Amino acid sequence: MTPADSAPLFPPRPTALVQEILRRLVAPGDLAIDATAGNGHDTIFLAECVGAAGRVLAFDVQEAALVSATSRVTAAGFAPRVEFFHESHAEMAARATAGSAAVVMFNLGYLPGENHALTTEQATTLSALASAATVLKPGGILAVICYPGHPAGAAEAVAVELWMTAQASAGWRIAKYGAIGTRQPAPFLLLACKVG
Repeated sequence: MTPADSAPLFPPRPTALVQEILRRLVAPGDLAIDATAGNGHDTIFLAECVGAAGRVLAFDVQEAALVSATSRVTAAGFAPRVEFFHESHAEMAARATAGSAAVVMFNLGYLPGENHALTTEQATTLSALASAATVLKPGGILAVICYPGHPAGAAEAVAVELWMTAQASAGWRIAKYGAIGTRQPAPFLLLACKVG
């Protein structure tokens, strides 16, 4: 084994990077929202972070995603602190009080292992981002991983980045992380800290 074989992936994947960053920011007892539950990986991460006194709300429109995520969360022992919703992430403002969430995570695109034609959609995602802005508490973090490597994802990524830029002009602190110089557009992470 060479040193390169044992070295951590660099740059880190957006999914690993967002967890590394959020692990220090989400506290026991917090409310966290997984806007795109998928296979449950982010849901479990958030459930670990909020602890037994915290709560995670997880959304997905695909039945297969909820079955997978629920099974994974239950096996990890976190079922009592996670509530799943078989509905659009745009509905999160109806499920959480305004200004109550410490973090809202989005991992856009399609469900791995399922139909790649079923993806998050630009219009719904923009509506969900507006809901996320409402439910986040001041100082709360909005994390969005975009996948511009497929046509629907490319348009969605542009729209999400424009939405984030508008929040920056309103005083939010925004950052973008991702690989450059790749053969096809690489996934990237957008992070926003709500002000006010």
